[in-house]
Amino acid sequence: MTDQLAQLAKPFPQSLIQKNPTGFGSYVKHSVVVEKLLAVVGPFDFRIVREIRDADTGHICGVIGELSVVIDGRLTTVQDAGDCERPENWPHDGARLKDACSDCLKRTAARIGVGTHLWSADQFRLDRALERNAEVERDVQRAARQDFLREREERLEQQDGAA
Repeated sequence: MTDQLAQLAKPFPQSLIQKNPTGFGSYVKHSVVVEKLLAVVGPFDFRIVREIRDADTGHICGVIGELSVVIDGRLTTVQDAGDCERPENWPHDGARLKDACSDCLKRTAARIGVGTHLWSADQFRLDRALERNAEVERDVQRAARQDFLREREERLEQQDGAA
Protein backbone atom coordinates (compact mmCIF):
# COMPACT_ATOMS: atom_id res chain seq x y z
CA MET A 1 0.00 0.00 0.00
CA THR A 2 1.19 3.50 -0.69
CA ASP A 3 1.83 5.11 2.66
CA GLN A 4 1.06 8.72 1.82
CA LEU A 5 -2.06 7.89 -0.18
CA ALA A 6 -3.35 5.83 2.75
CA GLN A 7 -2.66 8.73 5.13
CA LEU A 8 -4.43 11.18 2.83
CA ALA A 9 -7.45 8.86 2.61
CA LYS A 10 -7.70 8.39 6.37
CA PRO A 11 -10.98 9.95 7.53
CA PHE A 12 -10.99 13.10 9.59
CA PRO A 13 -11.92 12.63 13.24
CA GLN A 14 -15.57 13.39 13.95
CA SER A 15 -14.50 16.29 16.16
CA LEU A 16 -13.18 18.16 13.08
CA ILE A 17 -16.26 17.60 10.92
CA GLN A 18 -18.88 20.34 10.83
CA LYS A 19 -22.42 20.40 9.51
CA ASN A 20 -22.80 22.62 6.45
CA PRO A 21 -25.07 25.55 7.38
CA THR A 22 -26.67 25.36 3.91
CA GLY A 23 -27.87 21.89 4.84
CA PHE A 24 -25.90 20.05 2.16
CA GLY A 25 -23.63 17.53 3.88
CA SER A 26 -20.66 17.99 6.16
CA TYR A 27 -17.28 19.63 5.77
CA VAL A 28 -13.97 20.36 7.43
CA LYS A 29 -12.40 23.79 7.55
CA HIS A 30 -9.94 24.92 4.90
CA SER A 31 -7.18 25.11 7.52
CA VAL A 32 -7.71 21.45 8.48
CA VAL A 33 -7.27 20.35 4.86
CA VAL A 34 -4.13 22.49 4.51
CA GLU A 35 -2.67 21.04 7.70
CA LYS A 36 -3.37 17.47 6.55
CA LEU A 37 -1.74 18.12 3.18
CA LEU A 38 1.34 19.66 4.83
CA ALA A 39 1.58 16.87 7.40
CA VAL A 40 1.35 14.08 4.83
CA VAL A 41 2.98 15.38 1.63
CA GLY A 42 4.82 18.47 2.82
CA PRO A 43 4.83 21.61 0.70
CA PHE A 44 2.41 21.62 -2.21
CA ASP A 45 1.51 23.94 -5.08
CA PHE A 46 -1.97 25.35 -5.60
CA ARG A 47 -2.81 27.82 -8.33
CA ILE A 48 -5.87 29.40 -9.84
CA VAL A 49 -6.20 28.38 -13.47
CA ARG A 50 -9.17 30.62 -14.17
CA GLU A 51 -11.72 32.81 -12.45
CA ILE A 52 -15.42 32.30 -13.15
CA ARG A 53 -17.62 35.39 -13.17
CA ASP A 54 -21.38 35.75 -12.95
CA ALA A 55 -22.74 36.66 -16.38
CA ASP A 56 -25.14 39.26 -14.97
CA THR A 57 -23.13 40.97 -12.23
CA GLY A 58 -19.57 40.31 -13.36
CA HIS A 59 -18.72 39.25 -9.79
CA ILE A 60 -16.43 36.32 -9.12
CA CYS A 61 -18.56 33.28 -8.34
CA GLY A 62 -16.00 30.50 -8.75
CA VAL A 63 -12.56 29.36 -9.84
CA ILE A 64 -10.84 26.49 -11.56
CA GLY A 65 -7.81 25.52 -9.51
CA GLU A 66 -4.91 23.12 -9.78
CA LEU A 67 -3.19 21.25 -6.96
CA SER A 68 0.23 19.63 -7.45
CA VAL A 69 1.74 17.32 -4.83
CA VAL A 70 4.25 14.50 -4.66
CA ILE A 71 2.53 11.37 -3.34
CA ASP A 72 4.67 8.34 -2.66
CA GLY A 73 7.36 9.67 -4.99
CA ARG A 74 5.00 10.51 -7.88
CA LEU A 75 4.12 14.06 -8.91
CA THR A 76 0.34 14.30 -9.11
CA THR A 77 -1.56 17.29 -10.47
CA VAL A 78 -5.35 17.56 -10.28
CA GLN A 79 -7.87 20.23 -11.20
CA ASP A 80 -11.34 21.00 -9.95
CA ALA A 81 -13.76 23.87 -9.54
CA GLY A 82 -14.61 25.78 -6.42
CA ASP A 83 -17.48 28.16 -5.92
CA CYS A 84 -18.51 31.05 -3.76
CA GLU A 85 -21.77 29.69 -2.39
CA ARG A 86 -23.48 33.02 -1.90
CA PRO A 87 -21.62 35.71 -3.86
CA GLU A 88 -24.03 38.41 -2.69
CA ASN A 89 -22.92 37.83 0.93
CA TRP A 90 -19.40 39.10 0.25
CA PRO A 91 -18.54 42.81 0.11
CA HIS A 92 -16.06 42.55 -2.80
CA ASP A 93 -14.46 40.22 -5.34
CA GLY A 94 -11.43 39.65 -3.10
CA ALA A 95 -13.62 38.00 -0.46
CA ARG A 96 -15.51 36.02 -3.11
CA LEU A 97 -12.21 34.86 -4.65
CA LYS A 98 -10.94 33.76 -1.24
CA ASP A 99 -14.12 31.76 -0.59
CA ALA A 100 -14.01 30.11 -4.03
CA CYS A 101 -10.29 29.29 -3.65
CA SER A 102 -10.92 27.69 -0.27
CA ASP A 103 -13.67 25.52 -1.74
CA CYS A 104 -11.48 24.67 -4.73
CA LEU A 105 -8.52 23.61 -2.60
CA LYS A 106 -10.75 21.27 -0.60
CA ARG A 107 -12.20 19.81 -3.83
CA THR A 108 -8.79 19.29 -5.44
CA ALA A 109 -7.55 17.71 -2.21
CA ALA A 110 -10.50 15.31 -2.40
CA ARG A 111 -9.20 14.19 -5.81
CA ILE A 112 -6.12 12.84 -4.02
CA GLY A 113 -8.13 11.20 -1.25
CA VAL A 114 -8.48 13.92 1.39
CA GLY A 115 -11.94 13.96 2.95
CA THR A 116 -13.60 11.72 0.37
CA HIS A 117 -15.47 10.00 3.20
CA LEU A 118 -17.45 13.23 3.67
CA TRP A 119 -19.02 12.79 0.22
CA SER A 120 -19.29 9.04 -0.07
CA ALA A 121 -20.27 8.26 3.53
CA ASP A 122 -20.45 4.47 3.72
CA GLN A 123 -21.22 3.89 0.03
CA PHE A 124 -17.47 3.60 -0.60
CA ARG A 125 -14.48 4.31 1.59
CA LEU A 126 -11.10 4.81 -0.04
CA ASP A 127 -9.25 4.17 3.21
CA ARG A 128 -10.91 0.75 3.54
CA ALA A 129 -10.26 -0.14 -0.11
CA LEU A 130 -6.58 0.78 0.25
CA GLU A 131 -6.33 -1.34 3.39
CA ARG A 132 -7.92 -4.33 1.61
CA ASN A 133 -5.46 -3.86 -1.27
CA ALA A 134 -2.61 -3.73 1.22
CA GLU A 135 -3.80 -6.96 2.86
CA VAL A 136 -3.89 -8.69 -0.53
CA GLU A 137 -0.43 -7.35 -1.32
CA ARG A 138 0.90 -8.61 2.04
CA ASP A 139 -0.67 -12.03 1.39
CA VAL A 140 0.94 -12.19 -2.07
CA GLN A 141 4.33 -11.19 -0.65
CA ARG A 142 3.98 -13.73 2.17
CA ALA A 143 3.10 -16.50 -0.32
CA ALA A 144 6.00 -15.53 -2.59
CA ARG A 145 8.39 -15.57 0.37
CA GLN A 146 7.10 -19.00 1.42
CA ASP A 147 7.52 -20.30 -2.15
CA PHE A 148 11.05 -18.91 -2.28
CA LEU A 149 11.98 -20.53 1.05
CA ARG A 150 10.42 -23.86 0.04
CA GLU A 151 12.27 -23.85 -3.30
CA ARG A 152 15.54 -22.94 -1.57
CA GLU A 153 15.06 -25.75 0.93
CA GLU A 154 14.37 -28.20 -1.91
CA ARG A 155 17.55 -27.09 -3.74
CA LEU A 156 19.60 -27.50 -0.57
CA GLU A 157 18.17 -30.97 -0.01
CA GLN A 158 18.97 -31.87 -3.63
CA GLN A 159 22.51 -30.58 -3.21
CA ASP A 160 22.93 -32.53 0.03
CA GLY A 161 21.57 -35.67 -1.66
CA ALA A 162 23.94 -35.28 -4.61
CA ALA A 163 26.99 -34.85 -2.35
